[in-house]
Amino acid sequence: MQHLTRSVFIAALAVLTSVIPANAEKKTSNEFSQLSTSGTLIVNEAGEKVALKGCNTGNWLLLEMWMLTIDHGQFPDQYQFEKNLEDRFGVGEKDRLMELYRESWLTPRDFELIRSFGFNVIRLPFNYRLLEDDDKPFELKADAFKWLDRAIEMAEDAGLYVILDMHGVPGGQSIDHPTGRVEQNHLWDDPIYGQRTAWLWKQIAHRYKDRASIAGYDVINEPYGDFGSDVRPKLREVFVEVYEAIRTVDNNHIVFAPAPLWGGHGFYGGPADQGWTNVGFTEHHYPGLFGSDPSLRTHGNFIYRTLPEKQAELEAAQAPMFIGEWNPVFENLGGGDLMRRYFDEYGKRGWAATIWSYKILHPEGGNIDDNWYMVSNAQPLSSPDFATASIEEIEAYFKWFATMVYVIDEPMREALTRVQAVVIDLPLPPPPVTTPPHEDALVGWSADDIGGSLKGGQQVVSENEMTIYGGGADIWGSSDQFRLVWKEVEGDFVITTTLKSMADTHFYTKAGLMARADLSPGSVHALVHAFPSGKLAFSWREAAEKPMAEVGLESDTLPVHLRLTRRGDTFTGEYSHDGAAWHQIGEVIELKSIGDRCHVGLAVLSHEPDGLTEAHFKDIRIE
Repeated sequence: MQHLTRSVFIAALAVLTSVIPANAEKKTSNEFSQLSTSGTLIVNEAGEKVALKGCNTGNWLLLEMWMLTIDHGQFPDQYQFEKNLEDRFGVGEKDRLMELYRESWLTPRDFELIRSFGFNVIRLPFNYRLLEDDDKPFELKADAFKWLDRAIEMAEDAGLYVILDMHGVPGGQSIDHPTGRVEQNHLWDDPIYGQRTAWLWKQIAHRYKDRASIAGYDVINEPYGDFGSDVRPKLREVFVEVYEAIRTVDNNHIVFAPAPLWGGHGFYGGPADQGWTNVGFTEHHYPGLFGSDPSLRTHGNFIYRTLPEKQAELEAAQAPMFIGEWNPVFENLGGGDLMRRYFDEYGKRGWAATIWSYKILHPEGGNIDDNWYMVSNAQPLSSPDFATASIEEIEAYFKWFATMVYVIDEPMREALTRVQAVVIDLPLPPPPVTTPPHEDALVGWSADDIGGSLKGGQQVVSENEMTIYGGGADIWGSSDQFRLVWKEVEGDFVITTTLKSMADTHFYTKAGLMARADLSPGSVHALVHAFPSGKLAFSWREAAEKPMAEVGLESDTLPVHLRLTRRGDTFTGEYSHDGAAWHQIGEVIELKSIGDRCHVGLAVLSHEPDGLTEAHFKDIRIE
């Protein structure tokens, strides 16, 4: 072990003596006011706006291997981690070790520390497997509520509200590891898992229906499926089932309807229009991460453009928002001060927000830049190899979590608790372009602004190269709005192009190749396209004015080669980085109602109804 530096020692001393700023007033367990929704706000019993701000207690009641610095290749998820313990030591010892882990990972000192950051709420991610065994569905374990009870009690003692988050639901809601088991994505293909999820939430709601410290129920974390397919129709169906189960026993608590990976909450409709009460929306924000540019410009676009758009959607739906996970992460972009900016932006709108995450381990120990934690281990880790370590070594390691010396992200804590925020100067997005810079005549092509989209244009180099200026709200749902430059083609074809560049007008700006039955907003079509982040997608509408489906994948930045192929009634979307090796996006799809003749060409949309974007295409060929 290395010796502690003076700054680490001071941070550790602060933990051990539970130093809490004077401005962090603490509630006792009987002083919590029952929260509810009022229009776009979360309010207390007196009708006053309550801005919930806090953190996630991740890696406690559902393990994520990266937060323990365990190699995903060795143990990709909690299921495999526990299976290893079970295979080595038996079921009884595995269960005892996991109980020891949960007893040690977070203790009362952690909740006091969370409060010291000026927070008033935790989001509590938990694994459904704490409550129910897969071999005994619809039957609670004897100690099902032991850890939810204990977590709520410790939070109450520290004066913190709790948002219960079923981070992994029966059957799994995505292929990713935060569900507790990778590749177990059955919520969408077997109704029994929706029924089990609803049943479990009914049991939870019945137990906590009168617990005012519960701020709400986050019923399904990240319902992302395979990260490409459109889960919205099934998600709405499952949410309604869960909501109705909760309401049979509990009308007191807010129920948060989750957003899928793309498309927002519009598919739910306004809660009041559905007859729902005390319903809010929840989503996760990670601008500058996971494919988007980590820059002040990205955060400026998000705060000045995206947040007002989301607020307008909430106003229309009359529902509040909970940002269940987010974190700006990067120190060179402002670190804690940028985090404070987001908390303030969320708070002034009345949104609840909880950062990911409270505690994460790092091999080297001590404070590191670009971190995801509020506290971490102050000293380098000496962790066992769980595949070979003795049960005594694993026991000792788990027990150490309860007494480990912490290093605190003091700059973050200072930024979040100081009276006057340090202003991070974020660039204002340029004003929307409302008139196309060029309106060159097209050679061999026609153009239309579909669905009443803002009038676009183009700068033409040749029949095979042009920059297109397009507006429109989206190509999505059951009705589209965008600019299409097209030729009418009969029968089979292959259209290819190189998308050289596109403006970063909006996260959901799109540019690509389309085949469309007609020029009506709800037409049958197939579309292979890119987003400004470089993410690619293949989407389609099988029947006129019906919802679309989409398969997406992460990719490199532009330029990218795109290809759309028709063979009979089947369509294939592909991409290439060199124009030689082509890769298919998703499966071949069948569009029986598109007709023998269709409109084939280049689709561009800004996702800004009052502004245009631009996309530069070259080497456009139809064969």
